[in-house]
Amino acid sequence: MSIKGLKWATFVSFALSMAGLLAGGFYAKDRLPPYPGSVAAPDGGRLFTKADILEGQGVYQRYGLMDHGSVWGHGSQRGPEFSALTLHLMVGAVQESVARREFGMPFAELDEMRQGLVAGATARTFKENAYDAAKDELALSEDLLLGWRVAAVHWLKTFSKGDAAYGILPLAVPTEAEALQAAKFFFWTAWAASAARPGTDQSYTNNWPPDRAAGNQPGAEVYLWTLGGILSLLIVLGIFIFMVHHYGLWFGPPKGAALAEKLVDMPLTPSQFQAAKFFLVVILLFLLQTVVGGLLAHYTAHPASFYLPFVAELVPYSWAKSWHLQLAVFWIATTWVASAIYLAPIIGGTEPKGQSLLVKVLLGAILLVAVGSLTGEALSIKGLLGKWWYWLGHQGWEYLELGRLWQILLFGGLIAWLLIVYRAVGHHLGKTGENDYSGLVGFYVFSAILVVAFFGFGLMYGKGTHLSVADYWRWFVVHIWVESVFEFFGVGAISLLLVSMGLASARSALIVGYFTAIIVFLSGILGTAHHYFWYGGPSLWLAVGSVFSSMEPVPLFGLVTRGLMEVKTIQAQGKEFPYKWPLYFLVASSFWNFLGAGVFGFLINLPLVNYYEHGTYLTMNHGHAALFGVYGMLSIGLLLFSWRGLVDREHWNDRLLKVSFWGLNGGLALMTLGTLFPVGLVQAWISFRHGLWLARDASFFDRPLIHGLSMARIVPDTVIIVLGVLPLAWFLLSTYRHLKPTEIKEGESLWKRLGVDF
Repeated sequence: MSIKGLKWATFVSFALSMAGLLAGGFYAKDRLPPYPGSVAAPDGGRLFTKADILEGQGVYQRYGLMDHGSVWGHGSQRGPEFSALTLHLMVGAVQESVARREFGMPFAELDEMRQGLVAGATARTFKENAYDAAKDELALSEDLLLGWRVAAVHWLKTFSKGDAAYGILPLAVPTEAEALQAAKFFFWTAWAASAARPGTDQSYTNNWPPDRAAGNQPGAEVYLWTLGGILSLLIVLGIFIFMVHHYGLWFGPPKGAALAEKLVDMPLTPSQFQAAKFFLVVILLFLLQTVVGGLLAHYTAHPASFYLPFVAELVPYSWAKSWHLQLAVFWIATTWVASAIYLAPIIGGTEPKGQSLLVKVLLGAILLVAVGSLTGEALSIKGLLGKWWYWLGHQGWEYLELGRLWQILLFGGLIAWLLIVYRAVGHHLGKTGENDYSGLVGFYVFSAILVVAFFGFGLMYGKGTHLSVADYWRWFVVHIWVESVFEFFGVGAISLLLVSMGLASARSALIVGYFTAIIVFLSGILGTAHHYFWYGGPSLWLAVGSVFSSMEPVPLFGLVTRGLMEVKTIQAQGKEFPYKWPLYFLVASSFWNFLGAGVFGFLINLPLVNYYEHGTYLTMNHGHAALFGVYGMLSIGLLLFSWRGLVDREHWNDRLLKVSFWGLNGGLALMTLGTLFPVGLVQAWISFRHGLWLARDASFFDRPLIHGLSMARIVPDTVIIVLGVLPLAWFLLSTYRHLKPTEIKEGESLWKRLGVDF
C-alpha cells in the first residue's frame, strides 16, 4: 500500500469531515430556539425579557450548576435535570388547572377517561408555539403562566434553602434575584423542549426530554436514522476487515529490541532532566483528581454529607465535579506535554540550545494555570468573584470550566509547547518524502498541531452566546479534541514509542497510523453530531450523527488487535524486556478504547437509544471508560516509557508497577461494569416508561438497589486510589532521586550515543 496515497487520503478525510461539520453548523445557526425579546402574561403585561433569560444563563454558568445538574441532558448526571424537571413541574400545574377548570376536581381524582382528556389537552398546550417572531414576543396562556409561577417558586426555594436530596447546599445561588433569573432560564429551556418548531410537530430539541405528558415522544426520524446507524456500522466494518486482510496491515515484524536496551542506559539531556519535574506534577494532580472522585462517589450515596461535616459544608457537589474534570484534563495533558519534551531530543537526534530554560518556563506556566484556574472555579461557585467570574472563575461549561483568562493562557502554553518540541524535531519535516522515519515524525508533529488547534475552538463562544451555539463549539473540544484528535495523537505517539523500542519499523507504523487516522477523522469529526441531537439544533444532526458516530467503534476494533500483537512482541522479547509495563499500559489503552469508547459508546449513540438514555449514568459510564480507560492508560504508558529512560536501571522496581496496573484497570472495570452500567440501565428503563424527570429525580437514588450500587462505589474507588494511584505515586517519588546523570550537551548527537540512524 502506498504511504503517499494513505497520506493524501488522511488529509482529504480530515478536510471533508471538518467542512461537513462546519457546513452543518452554518445551516443550524438560523434554526435555533429563539430567546424571546419579551415573555408576556395573558393580559399583555411583560413578565421578563431576553436579557433576563441570558442573565439566568449566566447564573447557571457562574455558580457551576452544569457541574451539579444538566440542561437538555448535558452536564452532571447526579443532580437535577433542570430543563426536564422544570417541564415536569409545569406539566403538573397545567394538568391540575385543566382538571379543575373542566371537571371541578383534582387530576388525581378523575377517572381514567377524564384523565386521558386532560392529558391530551395538556400536551396540546405545551406543543402550541405562541412565539410571534414579528413581535419577538412569547405570549403565555393562563395555564402556562401558572406553570411558570410553580416552577419559579420551586427554584427560588431550592436555591435559597437547599435540597439535601440532590446535594444542593443552602444559598447555592446567593441572592433571590439571581435565583429568579435562573428560574427564567430554566423556563425557557423547558419551553424550547416542548413547543413545536414552526412547520413541524417536533420541538426545538427534537422532542427531548421524553415526557409523554408534555407530548414529547420520539419522532419518525429517530427510528429511521437508528436503522441508518446500524447499517453504516456493518458496511464500514466489512470494508475495514477487508482492507486489513487484503493489505496485511498492522505492525509487521519487529526491528529488534536492542534499541530499547540502549535507551534505558542512555544519559540525559538537560531538557529531559527537567521533564522529570512535569511527571511529579502529573502524579500529584492524578492523586488529587481520584480523591475528589471518591468524594463525588460519596456524595452520590449521601448527598451534601461527609464523615467530616465541614467538608460537605465547604465543598458542594459542583465544586468537587469541576475539579474532578479539570484535574483529569490537566494531568493527562501535562503527561503528553512532558513525554513529548522527553522524546523530542530522541526523535530529533539533538538537544537544541536553550531548550532546558524554555522547559522550565513552561513548567511554571502550567503550574500557574492549574493553581489559578482551580482556585478561581472554587471562588466563583462560592460567589466570591463578582463580575470577574467569567474571566477568573468558572465559565460554567462542563470540561471547560476554567475562567476565560486561564483558558487563553493554557492555549498559549500549548502553543509554546508545540514550538519547544518543534525546535528539536522540525528539521525532519523537510525530509518527510525521503524516508519513512521522517514521515513518522511529520505524522506526530501534525497530530500535535491538531491537539493545540482544536483546544482553540473553546474560544469561539463567549458570555451571552446562545446556549446551542456555545455547545456546538464546546463539543469541538470535548468530543473532537478527545475522541478524534487525541486518538490521532495517540496513534502517532504509540507508533513512535514502538519504533523507539525496536518493536516496529517506521514504515509499518506509518502505514497503520495513516490508515487508522482516515477512519478516525471520518467517524470522530462528523460523529460529533450525536451530541447535537437534543440540544436545540435541527433534525439534520440526527442523520449525520447516527450514521457517522456509528462508525466510531470500527478503528477501535483494530486497535485492540494491534494491542494484542503488542503483547505478543513483549513476550517474544523475553522477561527482561525493559519497557514491558509501559507497553502493557498501551495495551490497556487499546482494550479500553474497544470497550469504553467503542462498545459503551455505540450502545448509547443510536438515536432511539440515546433519546431515552441521554442524561443518565450510561453516558457517565462511557465517559469514565473512555477518558480514564483510553487516555488515562495511554498517558500512564507515556509517563512510564519516559520515566524508564530517566531513572537509573538499578532502581527500577516492576513490582510496584504491576500492582498499579492491576489496581487501575481492575478498579475501573469494577466501577464501570459493577456500578455505573447497571445504574444507567435502570435509569434508561425508567426514562422509557415514565420520562427522564423520574429517572433523574432524587427519589431514584433512594431505591434500595440503586442506593446499594451507589454504596458499592467505595470498592472500585478504593482499589483505584490505594492499589492504583498510590503505588504509582510512591514509585515516582522514590525513584526521582535516582535520575540518570545529565551528560549529553546541547548540540550533541543522541543518535551517535544510541548507535542508530533513522
